[in-house]
Amino acid sequence: MLELLWVHNPEEAQSEAICRTRLWERWRDRNLSCPFGICLRSSTGASDEIAFSSWQYYPPYLPPDLGIAIATNSDNLTEPMLFQIPFGKRPDQATTGKAQPLQDRLNWREIDRVELVSPMTTAPSPELQILLDTQLIRLRLGAEYCLEFGIDGEFQGQRIDLRPDLPLVIHW
Repeated sequence: MLELLWVHNPEEAQSEAICRTRLWERWRDRNLSCPFGICLRSSTGASDEIAFSSWQYYPPYLPPDLGIAIATNSDNLTEPMLFQIPFGKRPDQATTGKAQPLQDRLNWREIDRVELVSPMTTAPSPELQILLDTQLIRLRLGAEYCLEFGIDGEFQGQRIDLRPDLPLVIHW
């Protein structure tokens, strides 16, 4: 699933409840900082096991007992913000009342390749390395930040490059 975030209220993004996420800095400095966040969820939809060292973030839009695990490398703005939602499920496993539409006009089914292109030349943090070791994402050196997605095995040989408006390239 791809989710795009945009700061529409700078004061809220800098508030005490949100500031530790560094969302404001990533948005404000998006030409210098890694503008991406990568979210993990349990394959079963309910797990207390967190993939990397983390701290708990309790966003104001969730019930007070539901937290999001934010990787401890969150202050490293040259890497994507890593987080895990232990209570999250795949959209195709949502209950009927919470299900979102899953059909699109291109009939895409699944993102099966995620590649982070980064100008970062230092070694990845331990938290990012854990994610790279799972082979759920790949890391490639490039001139500027970009995400490349492969969908459904990329068998159709199609591609759309949304740069410079959005640092995203999709292959299907």
